[in-house]
Amino acid sequence: MPFVEVSSSTGTIKFHYTISTPACANAETIDPHLPVVLFFHAFAFHTIFHSQFSDELLRKFNLVVFDLRWHGYTECDTLRYCNSHSRLSIIVFEDALQLPPCHFVSIDIGSMVALQIAVTKPEYVRSLFIMSHICLEELDVALGYTQYAFSSNMSNLAKCVSNILSTSLFAAALPIDLKNWSPEHLKEYPHSQQALSRISCPVKLLHGSGIVNFLNPCKRAGLDVSFHAVPNAPHYLCADHGNEVNPLIHDFIWENIVNKEGIFIPTYVVSPWDKLLREYGWTLTGKNNYDDEDITVSFPSGNI
Repeated sequence: MPFVEVSSSTGTIKFHYTISTPACANAETIDPHLPVVLFFHAFAFHTIFHSQFSDELLRKFNLVVFDLRWHGYTECDTLRYCNSHSRLSIIVFEDALQLPPCHFVSIDIGSMVALQIAVTKPEYVRSLFIMSHICLEELDVALGYTQYAFSSNMSNLAKCVSNILSTSLFAAALPIDLKNWSPEHLKEYPHSQQALSRISCPVKLLHGSGIVNFLNPCKRAGLDVSFHAVPNAPHYLCADHGNEVNPLIHDFIWENIVNKEGIFIPTYVVSPWDKLLREYGWTLTGKNNYDDEDITVSFPSGNI
């Protein structure tokens, strides 16, 4: 597994990351002749972009994803951090890998970090593709978290991604999470119109409904912003709705690429998490001996 250790004013971090190129699911370096798409993953689910990294259409680019602090295999010596701290460490991470300005694709808490970089270091961002709620405010969804994230009828892929979290990775992260994500550390503040106006790249918002509160602030700030709804898609819409989401990501990035020479769709690709997800029951058909189409995730009504 590739790691890079970086130091900034926020402390020392050993980032675990994955690079996928058209020719290799786990490449050591990017292809310098191709655009770079940097993914910012969701809360706890660092494998959430499996559907994107296994898509030939998107693998025509360099795809890079890293584990945020206290996620996956990333290690750090700091006990607390905020969006600003995370932004600083990720900029140093990009510099360490010698990444050019990237096309950002983000979801969930990853969007907070991606947005922070776009506001404070716009020269690092070619375009900004934000999926689902931006999570600048805590949402009252704890009761139905799994339903909210994946929908009540979880697919085979969603179950496998969730199972990875609920076993060894969850057990290892829980003591740290309880300390760093306790209620007194959860308060976040939205960006002002003045701050948003610093974003210099095109922005695309993707959501599973027709209402996105973040759209109007972007328009008022004068941003080049567009919106697309994927009807009835859950919060983690990139997992099970890749067939709809991936062309939107591709087309948005393609529109914002100046030099398109030498970019071709590969004939065959495999996800860097293919083996891991298969160990947890995922199959290409979405069914296996442990799969049950009748299983739904439900929660009791009332207060807990």
